[in-house]
Amino acid sequence: MLPEDRASSRRVLDVPEALDTLERCYRLLASARPTRTPLSASSNRSTPPLVLGRFLKRPIFDIIKYRITRLDHDLFDVIWPAVKKLPDNRNIVQTVEEDFPGGITAPDYYVYDVFHEFLTPLLKDLHNINIHSDLPLHPPTDFDKHKPLTKSAEPIVELNVDPSDEFVLSGVIECSRNLDGFELPLNLKIGQLETIERIVTTILMQEDFSKYSEQNNPESDQKGGNYYTLNEVLEKPSEICAALASSGLLIALCDRDEIDDCTRLHGTHWPYGRGVFVNDDKTVAVWINVHDHVRVLVSTPADAPGELGLPFSKITHIMTYLHERLDFVWDYKLGHLSSRPTYLGAGIRFSLIANFPGLSKDIENMKHLCAVRGLQYRETLDPDIARISNYQCLSVTEISCFNDFVTAASNLLHLEKDLSMQNSAHIATMLTNIFKRKRSSLSDLDNPEQH
Repeated sequence: MLPEDRASSRRVLDVPEALDTLERCYRLLASARPTRTPLSASSNRSTPPLVLGRFLKRPIFDIIKYRITRLDHDLFDVIWPAVKKLPDNRNIVQTVEEDFPGGITAPDYYVYDVFHEFLTPLLKDLHNINIHSDLPLHPPTDFDKHKPLTKSAEPIVELNVDPSDEFVLSGVIECSRNLDGFELPLNLKIGQLETIERIVTTILMQEDFSKYSEQNNPESDQKGGNYYTLNEVLEKPSEICAALASSGLLIALCDRDEIDDCTRLHGTHWPYGRGVFVNDDKTVAVWINVHDHVRVLVSTPADAPGELGLPFSKITHIMTYLHERLDFVWDYKLGHLSSRPTYLGAGIRFSLIANFPGLSKDIENMKHLCAVRGLQYRETLDPDIARISNYQCLSVTEISCFNDFVTAASNLLHLEKDLSMQNSAHIATMLTNIFKRKRSSLSDLDNPEQH
């Protein structure tokens, strides 16, 4: 228990079964440590146990294993994604890997203080920050540097990282926030879930919000959107679920009966009090009370999947609109707090699904190329297709995240294009040589007396 703090419980963890479970978890993580120098969390070759084993050393573990947050969460509630043997279910694996790729989760805001000896260096490593340097003050959001949108406003920027539409298949930008005055959705009672749902949907359903969500589509005659409860999304079959999936706006979800730790993952009232607002042209989705209170997703245009500038312009205006009307939880060093540690700080994630037929031939080199550019690499069902996204959004602003991701993604796509051009040139040369040999052979047949 930390003295003189408002984050810890006033008791210690003294349940033998819980302490035994934590001890087994520690041994599991300790056994996963490599003998050589451990890889960084952003190396694209580290598994969550490898990463956590690097930071959860015995002296630290022995200090923090007895601690409990003021909402009664212990260390196991933080590290369970890395140590729990999950059912072999794609929905569950996808949910855990996409939302908690570092193998840790924040069941409440207070874990960042209560387990700071373990989490602070790990968070710096997850966000590509030198773990030996002090964590700086997180800069204020720079979404609001832009003037409020008018109907005649021009986009902030048009920027396509794949103008020839050769490699990028789809893209999405997500920005998450949590309302000040409320705990994370995991801990909310039914009335509190309903209150947040009502507050956010009331704002989203206002007529003036439509010009924000329909921005960059001036030809659209649609003037708003619809709100769907999570029960409607989880129905089988579900039309809205299919529409969100086709637009790239469906987040990872799993039903209550798919995982025995659903309460640890989503809380006791899942899926009640949750849902998604979708604008009329299916380019914007605002998820409510799924891990975080508000998760805004904007997809890249279907006819220009590499166009990141327009959706970033749209999400900038949407977030500015929300910031003017809502107060969000903020920490002076960790920025916008989240249940997902990889979304701390600016709380923004850029993702592109792209075809890398050349670079993917050497998967280890591909992972290295991504890591040195600050890109997270995730495999898909197709070995040539990968999802790339930014690692860092802590200690940097939203616009800095955008600029860094665009630079890194463009560079990687240029490498792929150069490689494909080299391959094309090599194939053309090879075909030319074959054709020359064939002509020579035919010439020999036509002039046998020359031999």
